[in-house]
Amino acid sequence: MIGSRKGRRMRILVIPTTDWIRHPLPNRLNFIFDILAERHDVYVLNFNLKRFKDQEPRGTRCMMVDAGWFEASDPSIYYLLNSVPHFLKIRELVRRERIDVIVSANILPAFAANFAGTPVVLDYLDHFEESASVYYPGSLVGRVIQRGVSGIVKYNVAHADHIITVTKEFKSLLGAMGGKEITVVPNGVDSELLRPLPKEESKRKLGLEGNVLGYVGSLEHWVDLEMVVEAMPFIDAKLLVIGPGLFTNYGEKIQRLAEDIGVSDKIAFIGAVRYQDLGPYISAMDIGLNPLKRMKKNEETVGGKVFNYLACGRPVLSSRMSALVNLLPEELFYYDDIEGFISQTNKILNMKIDANKCRSVAEKYDWRNIALLYEEVLCRAAGER
Repeated sequence: MIGSRKGRRMRILVIPTTDWIRHPLPNRLNFIFDILAERHDVYVLNFNLKRFKDQEPRGTRCMMVDAGWFEASDPSIYYLLNSVPHFLKIRELVRRERIDVIVSANILPAFAANFAGTPVVLDYLDHFEESASVYYPGSLVGRVIQRGVSGIVKYNVAHADHIITVTKEFKSLLGAMGGKEITVVPNGVDSELLRPLPKEESKRKLGLEGNVLGYVGSLEHWVDLEMVVEAMPFIDAKLLVIGPGLFTNYGEKIQRLAEDIGVSDKIAFIGAVRYQDLGPYISAMDIGLNPLKRMKKNEETVGGKVFNYLACGRPVLSSRMSALVNLLPEELFYYDDIEGFISQTNKILNMKIDANKCRSVAEKYDWRNIALLYEEVLCRAAGER
């Protein structure tokens, strides 16, 4: 049982980034607040995104509050159509349940939360304006969304009582935008759930043999699997791709690229796998990959997948992103281009990797440790009004 430093039970409203229980990839807030719900009353605004309505819901300790009157597959349209009902539901819930603090990681609903009459903690886990527009690559719609989101985010940052973000780089950015009381709380991993399993046995169970590279995560345009696929003719290994496409056809694009290059037989596209079932897949990998395109949202954040790999005792090869290099300069392997990717891959495949050393890094970032840091900020915010 996690304990509050303040010793009081809080009533917390969480406004998440997406559908809390049906999105195929659990968000950092899912992990943190399922832990904090052991100690506090946690209400979550439930966004029923049409895109995920057929997904099997995950269990949660939090209390779900349905919000929204209109359905839409496109996330931007969904939040626009439901901006008024979301505002009304937030205000009603704050008054009825006497909410002590709101945690928001969304854009339009976070704007509505500013007028609810209770402290707001903004969770800036991603570069929102770039993340919102990346689903519309190279389009006028994407540029319009980016400009609109930028204005809303600046308002939200300037008016939040506290801000939690995942890296020092984001902290500097938010300070320049007028943010106050900014605390860095990094991403993490459930190191009890994800543990090392025997590699060769894991490969056999999945029908794999030889060297295996692996990617776990969303198949979207901020990922640089193009370069990985282009490198496959020069690497003696299979590539395991685990994860769903969310709102675009990026995964199909990568499969077509593999066919064009002639490496389809070296790549296995697994699709979505539940978080609790990832252990055998990651344990079958010789290297966990974190391939990212050069963009602000990637340079300044540190995602959770690197900790997933490390928790299973696997080395991580990543694009050289500034925030990640600053956080884990010696713990990971990095590359800058396709030649660097090929040479680093071959180097790691010929090394003896200490699985315990990899795992010891992940254990420092276990979600229960992260939740304690998060709880301290919420207690301070709730106690200031």
